[in-house]
Amino acid sequence: MRYLIYLSVLFICFTGCRSTRSGAKSKEAPVRINTPGRTDNTIALNNNKEEPLPEMPERRAAPKIVFLTPFNIENGDVMQFKYAIKMDVEVERLANAALYRFIESWWGTPYRMGGSTQKGVDCSAFTQTLMSAIYSLPVPRTAHEQKNYCIPIDINELKEGDMVFFNTSRNANAITHVGIYLQRDMFVHASSSSGVIISSLHEVYWSKRFKGAGRVIDEKISGTSTGSR
Repeated sequence: MRYLIYLSVLFICFTGCRSTRSGAKSKEAPVRINTPGRTDNTIALNNNKEEPLPEMPERRAAPKIVFLTPFNIENGDVMQFKYAIKMDVEVERLANAALYRFIESWWGTPYRMGGSTQKGVDCSAFTQTLMSAIYSLPVPRTAHEQKNYCIPIDINELKEGDMVFFNTSRNANAITHVGIYLQRDMFVHASSSSGVIISSLHEVYWSKRFKGAGRVIDEKISGTSTGSR
């Protein structure tokens, strides 16, 4: 009898422990896993439900790449490019292509007193020919007469197509040389030593002999004289 009671007690204790363990397992707290980019990081371990997919990160538009059209210089006359390099100026400033083609055609023509052709030319015949061919302006034949014909202007007002005058003699009041102003203090003229060339007003020889500048007033010169000092 005592043996039966002992077995009954053991059976009750065994069944009670199993039910306690099962209840504890069913009430087990879910495990939380920290996963970046998720709003609900809980994974339930006590059911067979499908685990929710993680949220996709926000998609940001990639920065646009803008390809700029390269700067292209407008198609210009070959002489404009050549003299822009020779004079160290921007090609856009040499707007009067005809002027530089004219200079090119006369370049290096030897100096000859009283000459007026490409076999030989003096300074005033060259400027007279240039003013007529490029600007359709008749100017007098000699340098002295050309200076009197022009309206005097200050050296700081010089523009392409203006005339510059010099005294290369011992007579203090004489005007013996003339050229046509271009850009950046440069002028084209028929020199006695090198023929038709471009020189600078800053050269010691010419700066010491400079006697003034003048302008022949005409709409054609105003329209084409885009350059400045």
